Amino acid sequence: MVALVSLIVAAPLLAYAAWRIKRESPGPIFFRQRRLGIGMKEFTPLKFRTMRVDTDDAPHREYIKQTMSATATPNGNGIYKLDRSDAVTPFGRWLRKTSLDEVPQLINVLRGEMSLVGPRPCIPYETEAFEPHHFERFLVPAGLTGLWQVTARAHSTFGEALDLDVAYARNWSLKLDVALLFKTPVQLVRPKGTA
Repeated sequence: MVALVSLIVAAPLLAYAAWRIKRESPGPIFFRQRRLGIGMKEFTPLKFRTMRVDTDDAPHREYIKQTMSATATPNGNGIYKLDRSDAVTPFGRWLRKTSLDEVPQLINVLRGEMSLVGPRPCIPYETEAFEPHHFERFLVPAGLTGLWQVTARAHSTFGEALDLDVAYARNWSLKLDVALLFKTPVQLVRPKGTA
């Protein structure tokens, strides 16, 4: 019900975002990529496209390997985020900054493929860097927001983000979900570079 009401309320914003994406660069409105949800079941989450079409995923694969270790160093701005400014569109940059590129995933929630709260939907090749305990993140549905998104975001290595996903799966409760939902808007408006 929350997903349905949110989609209805956000309809004008979704329509505007779709128009801007089509106007700014050729290609589809939505970015579709195979991901892994609960039980490692594959599904395709919907996101607004923020990058140019046919962007190579090789840099992201390498970045995942580099940031798996706790010894990984952050970028110059103190965060662990791959810089793809050469491939991100101007409007896509704004969508990413506000996390509004994730809003279409409410459709995945309605389909039962995702939950409002849970681990970030995982790209299949990311599992190549997993430690055995990281697979516990697949015991719960993937979510729009979660423990990692609220407590660390780009301030954690990939390995640390996975550990937070596992902590969420091991300690899941309705109370935790409600708390994370209430904290998500605060995290979105918090200035970049703050913990």
